[in-house]
Amino acid sequence: MLTNPEVIAVDQHSTGNHPVIDVSTEQTAVWLAQAGSGDAQYLAVFNLTDSKAVKRYEWKELGLTGTAYQLRDLWEHKDLGPASALTVTLPPHGSILYRLSPVLSYKR
Repeated sequence: MLTNPEVIAVDQHSTGNHPVIDVSTEQTAVWLAQAGSGDAQYLAVFNLTDSKAVKRYEWKELGLTGTAYQLRDLWEHKDLGPASALTVTLPPHGSILYRLSPVLSYKR
């Protein structure tokens, strides 16, 4: 983590970091933050259990107004492409950290 510039940017340049109360549970924690500039957001999902977890969220459940977002995995330095919803598989006590950029025109 200390040598990952994309993750460091979340720490250094994000604002408005907050839990997404409607979808956070005893098993899962979900956080959003505004990226330093533009319309991008940072999204973190944490599996708080001892078991693998598959989570699916519509963007509106996370408080986001777009219909599709371009996903970038900040841990893996990979663009994952556009998505009309979020589906993640998390190992026990695992997490994801994505940068979400709105997609203006998206076809499924």
